[in-house]
Amino acid sequence: MRESRNDFMRIGDDRNVHRIPPRERDFMPYDRPGHFWAHHPHYYGYRVNYLPPHYRRLTYWGIDYCFYDGIYYRPYGSYWVVCRPPFGVCIDLAISDLMFRSVRFAYYHNTYRLYRAIDANNRIIDEQNRIIAQNNATIAAQNSTFALNSTRANNAATLADRLGLVQSYAYANQPYYYQDGVFYIVNSNGQYEVIVPPAGALVEELPDDYDTITLDGVDYYKVDDTVYRTTLVEGKPYLEVLGQMYGKLAQQYNYYSNGVTLNNLY
Repeated sequence: MRESRNDFMRIGDDRNVHRIPPRERDFMPYDRPGHFWAHHPHYYGYRVNYLPPHYRRLTYWGIDYCFYDGIYYRPYGSYWVVCRPPFGVCIDLAISDLMFRSVRFAYYHNTYRLYRAIDANNRIIDEQNRIIAQNNATIAAQNSTFALNSTRANNAATLADRLGLVQSYAYANQPYYYQDGVFYIVNSNGQYEVIVPPAGALVEELPDDYDTITLDGVDYYKVDDTVYRTTLVEGKPYLEVLGQMYGKLAQQYNYYSNGVTLNNLY
């Protein structure tokens, strides 16, 4: 059951109506959200008072998670929030009749760009881009693809760099899938694999736990560490993945905290 409008809107000090982010809404039972691969409401960003009794502690890319029955949690103050699965998590195709949406792109990147050093939590981005670089010959053969737009790609890369974002690239012969802020590919083992949201990916609406942020005087939308912007493609409005926050910029907008340390839960 979803909240009524009064439950997630409030009047601010400026007397305007403001949206209440999920992390500030009412608590929910730990077993209410659906599995991250399921179509039930995921309630990403919502707080829970207690973790399930038989959760497992997992660490991905230097970040601690608690996991139980297809749901991931991260510490938030003295509580926990339901979160998206970390990059690299895989699920078998046969686990359910998965019906993820295919992803459309504003552009693909047909060149491989070199990066300055980025922190350990985002090394997977560089790894993904190295794989993409190996497919440049394939991409070059697909110049007829509408989304292979080098001007648009270069402009987005320049903007992302100016804002302090790093981009994970997409290539034209790889199908991408999406659900509720999570992007997937089918890997070589025939599994759905959670990946870094690729730059240029287009979605029609944002997940419930998005935030509006201002970078360089312009409003953007943030889902976890992913930054989206509004864009028009063939006259239709979309939300476009611009890039990922990392380092100091990610820390500035990081709502998770170590108020609860996982070591204290044992």
